[in-house]
Amino acid sequence: MNCTNCGAKLSCGCQKRIASDGRAVCGSCLATYEAGLKQIKVDISPANNKPSNVSVFYNAPKK
Repeated sequence: MNCTNCGAKLSCGCQKRIASDGRAVCGSCLATYEAGLKQIKVDISPANNKPSNVSVFYNAPKK
């Protein structure tokens, strides 16, 4: 089995960690991988879905 983050071979159980999304990562990558997952959750959270100033409705001038 390989680490899904860095690709290192996980040759024994002491190297293997299960991230919060269920993927197997090595002990060296776990903190970085989890931080990346938290950032993704923040980026897609409803609090970040603020309306923009761009109108999706645009009335083009008639020719």
